[in-house]
Amino acid sequence: MKVLHVTFHKGCQNDLEYILDRIEDVTYDTFTFDDDGNQKYNITKQRAITIWNKYKHIFNEYDCIITSDTAPLCRIFIENNWSKKLIVWICNRFDYSHRPVIDGPFPDKDYLQMFQTAHYMKNVRIIGYTLFENLYCKIFYNIDIGVNVITPSGGISNIYNEVINKPNLNNTFFIPPYHNDTKCINTSKILDNLNVPNYCGKYNGPMDLTNYKAVIHIPYAWSNLSLFESFTLGIIYFIPSIEFMIQISNKPNFFWSPPYRSDLIHHSEWYNSEHKNLFIYFNSWEDLLLKISELDYDKHKVILKEFSNKKCNDCIQKWKRVITN
Repeated sequence: MKVLHVTFHKGCQNDLEYILDRIEDVTYDTFTFDDDGNQKYNITKQRAITIWNKYKHIFNEYDCIITSDTAPLCRIFIENNWSKKLIVWICNRFDYSHRPVIDGPFPDKDYLQMFQTAHYMKNVRIIGYTLFENLYCKIFYNIDIGVNVITPSGGISNIYNEVINKPNLNNTFFIPPYHNDTKCINTSKILDNLNVPNYCGKYNGPMDLTNYKAVIHIPYAWSNLSLFESFTLGIIYFIPSIEFMIQISNKPNFFWSPPYRSDLIHHSEWYNSEHKNLFIYFNSWEDLLLKISELDYDKHKVILKEFSNKKCNDCIQKWKRVITN
């Protein structure tokens, strides 16, 4: 079977390359385009037709197409009566758009109706990359896409460069350079005041983080692909407990990949029951300092790697069933 993965996201590309390399009798390619800058995310009906006409000679070479980050890419194929297998892996909401929409509106009513109808099409499989994606469709749009979920495997493919060892960082904590870690709360400054060695800034892919003692992070989304890569690499995460996170969410500069609902946060990958033993949760900055000093880091890395090995194998089997059946 020839599979084409259509995506804009390197993390999605990595994860599916890892999976597809391990499924027998499957060959694959990855396809992306940037014809319209950020408007590429807004797949209006006309854009879907235009893209199809431009690239259909490529698409028609394949037996199965998988779309990922972002889900509106599926419109290219559904609007143009693609009859072969189409797998829609929803990442970051099925209605994701980039503002402002130039030739909108998007998402439009026809797109929403199309997505509801697609769930019942024999050749289409819609899969959330976290349970929240499925809940979002149902709770906020009353669109039923079922309960099929395949979270990222966290497997590391060869698209990432080999890690450069930096032993001077082995006792330093990494702070991601994202909004909640820097603008909502200046995490690095807090750690400086607690005399905790830390670095906040850019990094060269997930493998680069293996140089650090651990990551201290304030989540900003229901799920992140890098999170599952970190499990595989044995990277430890210290994150606020649900109670502390809800306190932080009341700050005026707090950000969460829309929508944020504190009553649903236990469905996020950071706080669901499956992952409760993988993170080190802290209830305050003082509690963080205590957890940092008490943790058996080597033992926790073993827990992460054991979980990841099982997760990767489960994901391979799930994708195999979806693609080949």
